[in-house]
Amino acid sequence: MLPPALEKLTENFKKFPGVGFRSSQKLALDVLSMKDEDYDELLQSIAEVKQKVKFCTNCGFFAETELCEICSNHRRNDFQLCLVEKPTDVISLERSEIYKGKYHVLQNLISPLDNIFPENTNIPDLINERIPKLLLSKNTGIEGKNKNLSGDKIELILFFKAGFAAEATTAYLKEAITANGWNDKIEITRLAQGLPLYYNTDTLDQATMVRALEDRRGV
Repeated sequence: MLPPALEKLTENFKKFPGVGFRSSQKLALDVLSMKDEDYDELLQSIAEVKQKVKFCTNCGFFAETELCEICSNHRRNDFQLCLVEKPTDVISLERSEIYKGKYHVLQNLISPLDNIFPENTNIPDLINERIPKLLLSKNTGIEGKNKNLSGDKIELILFFKAGFAAEATTAYLKEAITANGWNDKIEITRLAQGLPLYYNTDTLDQATMVRALEDRRGV
């Protein structure tokens, strides 16, 4: 019914997660009705995103430079790391406006049933590079401004969508910390009260997030 060009654009919009046929068709028609200057601005923005936005070399969050704004912020606590599965989880937690630590994006959670193993995540970067650097900086007396929950220890806060992969990832992290002899140097905690058992990191409201972060407990 629609011209082939519109049909093709509709199909391309359907490639976005959660966008069905009706939504993609509406987007295609909206593009067609845009003013020329708005259309040109949209194309420019898309091109800039593909050219400029990459991942922070330190934590894996979105950035336009080597380090993201969070990792570059010296007022945030270097020794409090929130471990998340994907970059968008950082956005969810930042909405709470209470967390003042930093992040480490794993990209994947360990799930042998899905053929996802530690080497398919950013856990090796955490264990082999980031934690040793933090321990070294702690030993040299270079401390972050904010105090973490466990005092002298580095705190790893787990913010994973509940499920088998989250439990497998948690177990691996605990084993890795023990194997490296870091039990007296690192505290693992997870968000606690206020969260439903099978919460979705994308849909938590701010009040629930604040309560869960304040009431986090050791794993």
